[in-house]
Amino acid sequence: MKFADLDGQRIEPRPKTSATCPFCQSDVIARCGKVRVWHWAHKSTKHCDHWWEPEKEWHRKWKNHFPDEWQEQGRRDANGELHIADVLTPQGLALEFQHSAISREEVDARTEFHRDICWIVDGLRLQSTIEQFREALKHANTPNSSGAQVFEVHYYDSRFLKKWSGLNAPVIIDFGIDDLWVIGRSMDASALMYTLNRDKLVEQLKLGNRPPPVQIRQPKQTRRYGVRRRARRF
Repeated sequence: MKFADLDGQRIEPRPKTSATCPFCQSDVIARCGKVRVWHWAHKSTKHCDHWWEPEKEWHRKWKNHFPDEWQEQGRRDANGELHIADVLTPQGLALEFQHSAISREEVDARTEFHRDICWIVDGLRLQSTIEQFREALKHANTPNSSGAQVFEVHYYDSRFLKKWSGLNAPVIIDFGIDDLWVIGRSMDASALMYTLNRDKLVEQLKLGNRPPPVQIRQPKQTRRYGVRRRARRF
């Protein structure tokens, strides 16, 4: 965790400091080593949110695009089950920044829990992800679209893309450059994708807006006039 409660204040980790978890009020201690990002850890081995994962610097960079008071905000369902969004905007949009491996079942469960959610996924975790996606782009179609240029990318070229397609939520893939890849629409064997500038995405997310879906222009059918020819018989 990035934040804990100490004397009524929400603070970041400090060396040799203890505090309390803002969600379960149990004791947490500051982990301020040289390898992992500084964080708060529960003294007990059990976290109050079983979906919680260790963070990398990549997570922190994304979180820091948003105000501190939006970060690490908890939600409870009707049964009282707690889950903590990486970022929760005032409009109720949950942002989840995903670096580590995760099962599709858990992705679906988190999406269903938050409902209004946007996933941002680290595409640099595995070299195979980058290589497969580059290969997929070589074979991609470019259907006629409005707004941004759209690429139809096939799942058989990218296992990573297949895993993250078909969600009832937008998915953004971060390959470490300014242009992020958005899964704008999922189909049976492919996904329609477009690029979106990182700063523009952050601006829209701060307004509580999810990335727009893909809009495909259908080719106009032209009516032909003239003499109808008989079909040739063989």
